[in-house]
Amino acid sequence: MVGEHAHREIRDGCDVIETVVSNTDPIERVAEPLLSADRVTFLGCGSSYWSGVVGRALLRNAGVDAHVEYAPEFLYESPPIGETDVAVGLSQSGETTETIRALETAADNGATTVAITNTDGSTLAEMAHHTIVTPAGDERAVMATKSVDAVVTTLYLLADRIGGSGWQTALAGATDRVEAVIESDVSEVVSVLTDAECAYTLGTGGAYGLAGEAATKLGEAMLLHTTALPTLEINHGPIANVAGDVVIWYALDNAGAPVSDHVLDGLRDAGARTVVVHPHGTSYDATATIELPASVETLLPALKLTQRVAYAGAMELGYDPDSPPQLSKHVEIEGI
Repeated sequence: MVGEHAHREIRDGCDVIETVVSNTDPIERVAEPLLSADRVTFLGCGSSYWSGVVGRALLRNAGVDAHVEYAPEFLYESPPIGETDVAVGLSQSGETTETIRALETAADNGATTVAITNTDGSTLAEMAHHTIVTPAGDERAVMATKSVDAVVTTLYLLADRIGGSGWQTALAGATDRVEAVIESDVSEVVSVLTDAECAYTLGTGGAYGLAGEAATKLGEAMLLHTTALPTLEINHGPIANVAGDVVIWYALDNAGAPVSDHVLDGLRDAGARTVVVHPHGTSYDATATIELPASVETLLPALKLTQRVAYAGAMELGYDPDSPPQLSKHVEIEGI
């Protein structure tokens, strides 16, 4: 059946989140070098890069000087990194060529290396000084879902261990909320997206990472050209060409009414169709909205919602999120 793997794996992600939260031993082993680092740099490609954007926000909120780089850009730019730094390579397969080479470069410069991967025994897992193997299990759909759930949950737990931010307590009750989200009615949003030619996704802080992951998912599953931006960056050029396009805003940062009004009024005046994903108890004047469940402290319900929308949109358009054109489960490049 078309999309059967993605359909199952979106739901399996709920159990994966619970499994990660129930076993924090790997977190304890990796937290120590992060605590003593002068700087932490996340390295990844695709969904792993956007997970790194979430990780950057979480660690910065925990008081860590955190950064994120596309692995090939880090490899070719050779930014300064040394013995007091930690480089964290993110890769579902553990075989992504650019991420492996970037982590090797960091190690060659004296940095402590950490791998977070879903594949035990992979090249990335074996080469790093410290490794967390996430328990997502075999993932057959090219559209990564439960492996992303596992990495993002792991990053929340690392941030909690470093900064004592209470994320572990929040995550302990997350399973019911994410299960509710993936059963929610997303037909209104899907109807807005299915006739779109282009889309933008917006978010701030960790929600910018979520916006990037949404752009990746909509591109893979719905074959929809989507650009992710920090929320207010839409005003610096892109708003000139949003007429008729869809703009999805993850309004999860409690920016306040002035910013909200500025963003939505500007997009409306420019002719965009707007979709707002927002916390329980808030409201927005948009083409379509999705209210998240009450007591949502993490990005995980919004992440699962994004996966659900991308899957439903693909099904509506007759595309197969298990096997999008020109894509494979992991990328290996010779000669790098």
